[in-house]
Parts: sequence; structure tokens; C-alpha cells
Amino acid sequence: MWLRYVILRIPFALVARSRKYDLRVSGRENVPRYGPFIVVCNHQSSVDIIAVALALKPVLIHRQIWPWAKKEIQTGAEGLLGKLLWKVFGVIPIDRSGGDNSEAIRRSLEHLRRGELVLVFPEGTRSKPGEVKPFQFGVANLARAAPAPILPVAVYRREDGGVQVNIGKLFTLPPKRRMYEVLEELGEKAEGRFVQQVETLRQWADTVPRDRKGMKLITRMIHIVTEFVSRKDIPFDIFFRLAEEEDNEFIRDRVMELLPGGWKKVKA
Repeated sequence: MWLRYVILRIPFALVARSRKYDLRVSGRENVPRYGPFIVVCNHQSSVDIIAVALALKPVLIHRQIWPWAKKEIQTGAEGLLGKLLWKVFGVIPIDRSGGDNSEAIRRSLEHLRRGELVLVFPEGTRSKPGEVKPFQFGVANLARAAPAPILPVAVYRREDGGVQVNIGKLFTLPPKRRMYEVLEELGEKAEGRFVQQVETLRQWADTVPRDRKGMKLITRMIHIVTEFVSRKDIPFDIFFRLAEEEDNEFIRDRVMELLPGGWKKVKA
């Protein structure tokens, strides 16, 4: 996928510079040169993934990016472009019918462990201009499971018709009171002790420099998590469902800060 990105980035970049798209990027200095981290972005159109991939050039010349995508895209239900991008980028398939998506989190952890990026459009579908729908729990569950930072990104059409990508600063989820209530309920169970360790790792990761050595240290932290996930002798369903509604709002607010004034949150 990395080589395909390098090759296709050139024609994509030429199209992005055309009068129709006129792609502009703000905040590129916030993009680390190395992974792992989770990219979270609002969703407006089918070209969003291309715009984000071009905007993240500083890291994608070193690392791969793996988007979450609904399974229907593979069948062409979202058009030929969506099917093409599925094959070009490679994706982590998501079941939007309400099924168990813990496998998506497992696969995301594996990619993050290798120092790669995971891209999530948490709205789950495209929103109208000027609106951001509620974020789904998948991204918050991943953020709780992985001691990896989150890079907020906003994409939208400017008034002149061009595509704008704004990139914010890396952040991690703050500890929540309910987290400690859950840990208290789990008591001395193995999964409870491990959840506590992951929470400690995430807070520690927040203090690690975002240079190459620091990001390698974060990959080692994620390796510890993936080793736990791969062990079938310890149940981890609770571990994949620790996100709260406040987590979704915290992440959505970081994206909203990158959008123009007047944009609003809407209900599903």
C-alpha cells in the first residue's frame, strides 16, 4: 500500500491543485514524521480520504495509513471511486449494522504496533456542509484500547469552492471517573489489572516526545496491548467497550475547533 500511495500521490496531487479542488492545507507542521497515531476526521465527501492522505504527506512517505471503511464500499455501493480507494489504500472493514467491531480494533492495534496510522471518520457517513454528526463509539473504544495519540483533522469546502484541510495538534483522551468505577467493579480480575496498566501507558505516552525515538517507545507500549489481545485465556470484551459518551464528545470537539465558525453539531 505504501508504494501504491507514493506512486498515486503524484496524479492525485495534480488533480488536487486543479481549479475544481484547489486543495489547501493548514497545520501541516503538526504532523509527526513517524507513527503510530490515530487520525480522526469529519466526513463531507468521497474525496475526503484523498485530501487527508495528501495533507499527511510528511508521515506517509515513511508509514502506511489504514482507513476504517464500511463493508459496502468494497461492493461498489458507494460508487466506483470508493471501490477503487478500497483497493488502493487497503482498509479495516467496519460493520455498520450494529455488529461486533472488536476485530477492527484488534487489526488497528496490529497496525499501530508496526508504527502505522489508522484513519477513522467517526460520523460513519457523510454529513451536510456546516454540520458534524455524532461520533460513533468505535474511535473512542480504539483510543481507550491503544496508548497512541490522536491527530484531529477537519476537511471541508471553502466558500470559493476549494477543498480545505486543517490539521490540529496531537492529543490523548483524559482519564474519566467512570474508568475508575469500571476498574473498581473488575476488582482484582486479570482484565481489570490490565485495563489499569493500559490507562497508565496512555498517560505516560502523553509525555513522550513525538520524535522518532518517542514514537518507537509508543509502538512498544502498543505491543504490550496487542500481546494481551492475542491471548485467548483472558476475556477482553470489557476492555474493548470502555469508551463513554464524553469521550466521543471530547474527540468531536477537537475536530470542531478546526472547522470554520458557524459549523454545528447535529444529532443522528
